[in-house]
Amino acid sequence: MSEISFSVLLPVYRKVLPKLFKKSLDSILNQSLLPNELIVIFDGPVHLNIKKYILKKKKKFNFIKLIIFKKNHGLGYVLKNTTLKVKNNYIARCDADDISLKNRFRDQINFLKKNKHIDVLSSNIIELNKNEKQIKKVPKLHEDIKKKIYFRNPINHSSVIIKKKTLIKAGNYEEVNYFEDYFLWFKIINCGGKFHNIQKNHVIMNVDKDYYRRRSGLKYYLDYLYLLKKVRKKKIISNIQYILNIIIRFLVILLPIFFLSRIYKNFLRN
Repeated sequence: MSEISFSVLLPVYRKVLPKLFKKSLDSILNQSLLPNELIVIFDGPVHLNIKKYILKKKKKFNFIKLIIFKKNHGLGYVLKNTTLKVKNNYIARCDADDISLKNRFRDQINFLKKNKHIDVLSSNIIELNKNEKQIKKVPKLHEDIKKKIYFRNPINHSSVIIKKKTLIKAGNYEEVNYFEDYFLWFKIINCGGKFHNIQKNHVIMNVDKDYYRRRSGLKYYLDYLYLLKKVRKKKIISNIQYILNIIIRFLVILLPIFFLSRIYKNFLRN
């Protein structure tokens, strides 16, 4: 059975540190199975050392492409526009400060060859905060993913491989701040897409000291309400689910950061 051709999308913006980006890019280029296309997306100005490193690697790896947006638009915008330019049906997502473990793509492509009905495939990931490791587990089977999606994001975006035709059919990425991927999963579920999560750790995600702070506060809550309104408008969730989520999330943002981090670590990572 021949290999499945696939592309990788790797967005980067001004806050990404060159040291982390180099590790992320190298983890893609050192995979046991390489992509046919790697599109690095500059979402506005980036650090000069990142530019230099990309140009250096482009000389060695002819499948690297560079798409530059002169100003920062946000993840939803650049993914939506770049997805349309991808040449393969399978698209792998990587984040510019995360590390893909060596056999990630080979494991995922082997699974997809045997399970061609799967539209979105992700895995468990390792969250690394200095020397502290935490496994972010996600449900394995489609039916369990479908049940959990109404109350939390059951897919790890930084470990995803997705069918381009399914992504486009569902309406592509949209500008939904913090929740670009979550809204997309709702739309794919709504149009009959099938999900699966491999129960292996395929990605190491760097979690900084502000990780939990960014997931609290009024701004984050308003962004979440925007997501809920869009999901309800499409009649994907019921009014009861809508109200429950509003209440639950409001109670969560009232918690001090210390208690919020405990909830993430002890309840939302299992």
